[in-house]
Amino acid sequence: MASVSPFATDRKGRPAGVAEIVTAAGTRIYLLPVETFGGHRNNLYLIDHPEHPLLFDTATGTPEAQAELALRFTEIRERFGVTTGPEGLAEVVISHAHIDHFGGAHTFRRLGIPITVHELDARVLEAFSERFLLAGRDFHLYLLQTGLAAEVRDEVMGLYRAAKDLFTDLEPDRRLRSQDRVGPGWRVLHVPGHCPGMICLAVDDVLLTADHLLSRITPVQRPQSITPFTGLENYFRSLEKMLDFGDFALGLGGHEAPIPDLRLRVAETLNHHERRLRWVHRLCGEKARTIAELSRLLFGTQEGYGVLLALSEAGAHVEFLHELGYLVIENLDEVVRDVAAPTLYRARDREPHPAFARTRLPGISP
Repeated sequence: MASVSPFATDRKGRPAGVAEIVTAAGTRIYLLPVETFGGHRNNLYLIDHPEHPLLFDTATGTPEAQAELALRFTEIRERFGVTTGPEGLAEVVISHAHIDHFGGAHTFRRLGIPITVHELDARVLEAFSERFLLAGRDFHLYLLQTGLAAEVRDEVMGLYRAAKDLFTDLEPDRRLRSQDRVGPGWRVLHVPGHCPGMICLAVDDVLLTADHLLSRITPVQRPQSITPFTGLENYFRSLEKMLDFGDFALGLGGHEAPIPDLRLRVAETLNHHERRLRWVHRLCGEKARTIAELSRLLFGTQEGYGVLLALSEAGAHVEFLHELGYLVIENLDEVVRDVAAPTLYRARDREPHPAFARTRLPGISP
């Protein structure tokens, strides 16, 4: 069975030092924690296979993040005798196209290391400038529809536009599909939901879950109406796919600590979303509400990037309830006349299903 070496943690229980994971078959995986933005930490993974050393994710491309990653390679050399360095990698695999996971890809391209990503996220890398502008247009329209105050909307869009200089177009060397293999035969699973091209990677009895499943928090969800292949329905189906993919002794997430029991963590994640869905339904039963109003009731007053995350999460739950017929649009005539009009959602007079999510995953319970 897979084992994990002791590792340092910060006050939130997140890895603050490297860890060595040894799979049941003896493959050695190294958890490399890197601060990608202020206070935001990612886990990168070096699979130190003698025939195909592979790095899973790259962190951001900022000088600070790449310098810390270099220190992590030094740390595993000194602590565990690992001789593989960035220049000796056979491949870099991107788990999904969020900037904290792929932003450092150019560092490895300059070393001549092949870059691999799922086909649904390849466009983000190869046409970053185009994708950024189009996504910004769609996101701005979404903000209008949420009913967010104009001054806050302008602030959020300013934060969004600031990311335009974090990456430049890069053509991936390989595009993955679900059930593809990388390295000596490690299996790829496509799990859309948090991101269109999200993948998990099975290495013996260990599953690299990226941001699909995390040990403490639940990954932010986004409405499929503004980002295809995201949304709660896709996320729930992907959790089911992950459990059907096999039995694993350990999960390694893109953030936070390792996951010792994947099935239990899936159950906890589903219960979390079910409670949130019922909460949104109850709030919209009291009065018709906008997504901006719901986000404040669910998450309190947010600042900066937290406003964006709260609106995305609230919107994903509203979308799911609306598509299932538990919510209706109160001001339908206004919304039809003006696509940018804030949408008011009201709960229909019907009780939610006893189990929104768990009915899709029979046998899962905490």
